[in-house]
Amino acid sequence: MRKIALILSVVLLSAASSFAQTSVELVPQVGYSFPARNDFYNDYGRIAGGLNLGGAVNFNFTRSVGIEVLYNHVSSSSGVYNYGYDGGSQLVGGNLKQDFIMAGPVFSGTIPNSTVRPFLGILLGADIMTPGANTGYSSNTNFAMGFQVGTNIYISPRVGIQLKAQLLSPVGAAGGAYYYTNYAGGGINPNQSTYQFTLGGGLIIGLGRVLPAEHYRPARRRPRPMYYRYY
Repeated sequence: MRKIALILSVVLLSAASSFAQTSVELVPQVGYSFPARNDFYNDYGRIAGGLNLGGAVNFNFTRSVGIEVLYNHVSSSSGVYNYGYDGGSQLVGGNLKQDFIMAGPVFSGTIPNSTVRPFLGILLGADIMTPGANTGYSSNTNFAMGFQVGTNIYISPRVGIQLKAQLLSPVGAAGGAYYYTNYAGGGINPNQSTYQFTLGGGLIIGLGRVLPAEHYRPARRRPRPMYYRYY
């Protein structure tokens, strides 16, 4: 029985590797964004960790190159804290919602005889930061950039599982994230960027045509020059 199960698994993986990945993929995602912190002269700002929900649409030109459009929503809290004489009391803060709208290229690799396809990507876009209703602060939109690395595991031509690590940085967003906009704290730099690390996964749903397999042709060798010996 174990031999039969092993044979079926090998056949399934071999079959999936031959036609995995479509031209358009929808990837609902869920993950966890870890806390982010910025240190200053007398104070520090902190964004708490939170659940990361969203999804992506991948437009694959080939099995190796594509464009991803990403949306992530994170609900957490943020604030400014004093780590001086009072032991770290909160100076200002409250709930915070972040909506990342990003896009960028994705480059995928191939593992021979496997349905596992590692990838890495670069992201550019915007982070919309919305403080809680009772804070008295308005929302901010900041330029954001990011990097992601992970792997896609295909189960069938149009279904797979995605696992990835993601780093997003709202550039110069310390003011909106930590409510620095109207807070005159000593040593605060409102133009400092934050870095938010996320671990997550998703379900790959293929919507477009199945991409053809890539064939690699060996480089042609130049013929060796012929040497003649004269007598």
